Amino acid sequence: MRLSVCLTGVAFASSALAQSKPPPQMPAVSSMSTQVPFQCSPGKSIGISIEPSKLTTTLSEVQFQTTGHGRTEEYAGCDFRVELSNWYYKYRVAISGATVRGQANLTDGVQIYQFNTTAIFRLQHLKNFSPITPPEITNLSMSTMLTQLTPTRIGGDGTFADGFEVAVRSPAQLVWSPCFHGTEGASQDSTYIDFLVSASSSDKTGAGTGKLTSGLTVDWDLVWEECVPDWNEKYSWGDLRVEDWQSCTYRSENNQTYRH
Repeated sequence: MRLSVCLTGVAFASSALAQSKPPPQMPAVSSMSTQVPFQCSPGKSIGISIEPSKLTTTLSEVQFQTTGHGRTEEYAGCDFRVELSNWYYKYRVAISGATVRGQANLTDGVQIYQFNTTAIFRLQHLKNFSPITPPEITNLSMSTMLTQLTPTRIGGDGTFADGFEVAVRSPAQLVWSPCFHGTEGASQDSTYIDFLVSASSSDKTGAGTGKLTSGLTVDWDLVWEECVPDWNEKYSWGDLRVEDWQSCTYRSENNQTYRH
């Protein structure tokens, strides 16, 4: 099989990409959720694997929403959240780039012309953890580690039935997570990454079809840096911070939960 490799928009971050050796232990996936279950479903068609150099997300069933007949623009995408825990103590992480991979069957000039790859790191901090007293008050901090619209040209002339691999431009500057204390997910702090992965295609004739025969796979390149945890610094981290973002009250008589 011939692999179509696209290097559109490749660049390198101004910061050195190899900051530190990776930690001896990778974080664990605690949960997954999605906004579009018809495109990707946790436990069925979303796969996550973590290695020292990359985090791989596999969306095996994501598809263009129509077959292309009578439509000139098509979209396939998934917006999903991954909760991660057991980060290694005295490290922080950043995303230095990404690669989109897959296979496509495109007919009658249908062309995939753009990929969107976005990853947003979230820290949710329970303020009144010790002791926990109702209502539970949670603060939210978040930063965008990577967001790129990557132009590409896959297909567009007759029929394309092959694999593809598209490099995503590195961020102009690395965006680091907070420095981990090692208790994330097991104490008052929860960490998540919100992912958006999508492909856009065009059909010049209106008679073509476009199909992702193996969905979309993204390798998110990871870099690590050793750091000294600081509680004050951790809770002032983030491009966006929302104090009292969520209030949660439990009603013991019927076990219902109310969030405000």
